[in-house]
Amino acid sequence: MKFPSLASAVVLSIPAWAAPIEVEPFSGASAWVLPGGEKGVSLAAEKFAAVRVSVPAFTDKEKEFGGKWRGILSVDAYGTADGKKSTLALDALDPLTGEVFATTQGSVIGKAPRAPWAVIVSSEQGKGSAGRLFDGDPSTDWHSAYGQEQAQPPHWAGLEFGEPQKLEGVRYTPRQGGFTNGVAKGYRVEVRKPGGAWEILSRGESNQEVADARKPIEVKFPAAVEVEAFRFVIESDWSGGGFGTGGEIEPLGVKLPAKSQPVMASSRLWLEIPNELLSKLNGKTFGLKVRTTSGPIAVLGTPRFSRVSEAPTAALFGRSNGGTGPDKLGAGLLGFDALTEHEQTVLTVMEVRKNSPASKGKLKEGDAILSIGGLPLPVNDLQPGWEWFHRSHEAILGRATEAALKAGKTTLPLTVMREGKPLELTFDLPRTKAFGTMDPTTDPEAAALLKDLLGFIESSQKDDGSWSGDIIRTTFSSLALLATGEKKYHSRVKKAVEWSLAKYPKPDTYGNLGFWSGSYAGILYSEWHLRTGDKQVLTHLEALRDWAVNGTHPSAWGVPALGHGPDGLPYENKALVAPTCHLLVFEALARRCGMKSGIWEKLMPFMEMAWSDPKEGGHGALGYNRSYKDTEEFWSRSGQFAMTCHLRGDRRDMRDAMTKFMLGHHPWFRNSHAYGEPGGSWGLLGLNLAAPAAYREVIREYGWWFSLAWEKGYGLRFTTPHMGAPYMGEDDLINATYALVLQGPRQTLHMTGLGSSASH
Repeated sequence: MKFPSLASAVVLSIPAWAAPIEVEPFSGASAWVLPGGEKGVSLAAEKFAAVRVSVPAFTDKEKEFGGKWRGILSVDAYGTADGKKSTLALDALDPLTGEVFATTQGSVIGKAPRAPWAVIVSSEQGKGSAGRLFDGDPSTDWHSAYGQEQAQPPHWAGLEFGEPQKLEGVRYTPRQGGFTNGVAKGYRVEVRKPGGAWEILSRGESNQEVADARKPIEVKFPAAVEVEAFRFVIESDWSGGGFGTGGEIEPLGVKLPAKSQPVMASSRLWLEIPNELLSKLNGKTFGLKVRTTSGPIAVLGTPRFSRVSEAPTAALFGRSNGGTGPDKLGAGLLGFDALTEHEQTVLTVMEVRKNSPASKGKLKEGDAILSIGGLPLPVNDLQPGWEWFHRSHEAILGRATEAALKAGKTTLPLTVMREGKPLELTFDLPRTKAFGTMDPTTDPEAAALLKDLLGFIESSQKDDGSWSGDIIRTTFSSLALLATGEKKYHSRVKKAVEWSLAKYPKPDTYGNLGFWSGSYAGILYSEWHLRTGDKQVLTHLEALRDWAVNGTHPSAWGVPALGHGPDGLPYENKALVAPTCHLLVFEALARRCGMKSGIWEKLMPFMEMAWSDPKEGGHGALGYNRSYKDTEEFWSRSGQFAMTCHLRGDRRDMRDAMTKFMLGHHPWFRNSHAYGEPGGSWGLLGLNLAAPAAYREVIREYGWWFSLAWEKGYGLRFTTPHMGAPYMGEDDLINATYALVLQGPRQTLHMTGLGSSASH
């Protein structure tokens, strides 16, 4: 199918599963340098820019799920060139006839932001991004795309400036490592003067000495030239393989300021393709065109298109241990659950609870949330990290609730897409105050939250004394009640201890994954004995220690290690540290009950190997094992081992390195291997004990999450962690773990600081 007016446009396609599209900028428009690297375009009045959208047929999984689906198109608007109002139209066009079959209109006002500079590149490969050419470090390098998708020369990289700059020349430094593939042989320097096209200012060829010694190539112009962009072009390379690489590219005479942070769009154009029409477009192509109908130059961002279910359910969730969803988002404060999807620009509603603010505000299941507080949702990021922390839909919604409360507001506006039209809704906020310190002893809101969490725990204990029939949730619930210091809870905890003793009369009954279950039971028994003096648990502590010591096996590294249980070691005998970390916390507490240590002494060689020692150039966190010293799933195991070191008064160098790394990388706390939660809670408990100042800083940073998740009178609503694992529990798990976490600063348990002789 062909549409003449889109002949030069970029062809887009939707990935296979309920996904957004990887989108290039609109064609037929001039570039605009937006802060943070976003690719923007400027569009004058009565001009248009366009792309073609290719819609794939439903995948097997989509067919299996069934139901109705709709497509939601969006285009970000960042403002106008002079700040005055500009009106816009977004059209979907039949590729055969050119007729518009769906359209929407909107406006944008306010001066569009410009970044001082942005990287432009012909292609890049994986970690060899073009941003490395401008990081001041020649040892990091850019590489053009290779492999099956190898880009053909010429290759180029350069900068686009927010305002014209006087450029005196360009210095190119070849990559410092590897072979000579990509090292510039034939090259040229091109510039784009304000309002002009690309032109060549210099051309040359390097010699063999440059290639072998990796010396810089410096091109100086006869006189400074005012440019809005420049690029260094590699026409041929010394390997003859047709690659392009570089270590650094420097614009001579131009001092680059620090890179600006990304900005969010001030408004957005939305267009829905309903189910009846979308079903006809499956496997076909249609055109997408944006027009500036009146007003000054409008600055637009990347067009996006998502195919989403009209009635999403848990059947759409991603795998439970890792991946990027789709996942559950529990908005307890507002009274709904949503399906949060990676790289989407909408948040689809799965469930609306009766008599909730969402229900009273007329939110419906299947609504697609478009904006919050008047600002459109950014592209959602479910990968752990700073982008998730600041710009995920969960963070945006949570921060909006907390900001409204801090401002003394009683309502929160949301815009949803319903039946093809944006609809403004207003939710009453059931709370009147924002969080402060997140310490219940000094923060009334945190104290009210804790009361609800404890109420949840009281109401959910089973008749047999357990919580959900599970030792993990039973341990956290019992410890949370013990942490209150109130004797009225002792009968509940005693019943839980007796349930565990009956279920696990001896270590063998913990099962092949028993080092996990045994650790939780041992932690509960230790804190119970230290609080009450109950001696019936003591023999179980010693039996668990001996079972663990005797359950070690020679690892691939020549030292003893543990698996999930006594039967053997996983991963070709490389083993893993996570069960050991739990056992070490148990043993450190059991020592305070009078038990002799043994697990620490036998397994420390393995733990030292797994640690990324800063003295050896490491990052300081505890790895998965010796071969995988990661910076992505460290939170739980590092926190637990820091807790162990502190409780024992030993290896403070390891303790301090781990807590320092945790503080600097806290947005990964929900990626705790192997189960998200309670791993996130374990890390916070470790910080509270071993680095209380870091704990206070981190817990305050997550006031937005507590604000969003807390349903007043109920407790916290579950949101799937990055590593997944809802199989370990949802509301019944996080209400127990965070009831314990929030009481940590009170130091009422040994694991939170009671009786600690080690210095903080």
